[in-house]
Amino acid sequence: MQRIAIAAAVAVLAACGPASEQGATQETGNQPASLITPVEDQISVHLKNTLGNPLPFGVYIPPGYNASTELYPTVIHLNGIGELGVATDEAALYDIVTRNGALKHIRNSATWKAYFGQKKALVFVPQAINNYVPAEIRPFVRYIVANYRVDPKRVYLTGLSFGGRGSWQYAELYGSELAALATSATNIGPQGTTLTQMNDVPVWSTSSYGDRWAERDWLLTVTKNYNYWSFPPVTQPSQVTTYLFDKTTQNWTSQPGVVATGSSILRWVVYPGNAHMGWNETYSNQAFWDWMFSKQRP
Repeated sequence: MQRIAIAAAVAVLAACGPASEQGATQETGNQPASLITPVEDQISVHLKNTLGNPLPFGVYIPPGYNASTELYPTVIHLNGIGELGVATDEAALYDIVTRNGALKHIRNSATWKAYFGQKKALVFVPQAINNYVPAEIRPFVRYIVANYRVDPKRVYLTGLSFGGRGSWQYAELYGSELAALATSATNIGPQGTTLTQMNDVPVWSTSSYGDRWAERDWLLTVTKNYNYWSFPPVTQPSQVTTYLFDKTTQNWTSQPGVVATGSSILRWVVYPGNAHMGWNETYSNQAFWDWMFSKQRP
């Protein structure tokens, strides 16, 4: 009864508030005996192990999913350091997973909810316990692939700040499985060697010019895949500037504003100033999501 009361209370948080899903799987090897039957066109939240899930998470399932047999493009979103931990109940988890990104928009805007529904996108936001290291995220990715109809050619990983760094760390090991990677206001840590797993994986990254948390260290680890061994000639901008890397010409160019079109394999959007920011601007831009959903692995 207490669980039912909590679920009911959470449901009124928003028009598209959280719901519960039925049908947890029993795995045979790496293959589930049956897929989860989720609640459609709502944000559902699940505490750890309520469906056999290794991390607490929130998810949006587009309308028509349960009646379909097709595979769906899938967004995996990693939040910042302020969202780490273990939610004590569904209401707390719902608040955490809807603070940023696609789930924030789906919670607050019927227009955005319709957009992600039209794109037939599955959106997953796990709550990592104390870090976004691959050791935490990999079991969760395997869980959702086993239990939802994820299109393996259209898996998109995005993260902001601390979650952006986790996204880069994940991509270092499993980047070849991604259709695209998008990070904001983050660094990759020690530069190390070339991220060979990111060869031919499109990247969209954003930061302000002077953000100390958003070092440009990721650039060389990726461009080395294309025999480019130096940083782009970045100058302090007076307006938003997008730096674009063409793997064929092996050259960086820049354009004013946020540039979402073209075939550049890498794009780095640089904002004026020193603020720790970029994710709200990115996730609120439909052109960004159009860019992401246009990407598909061969």
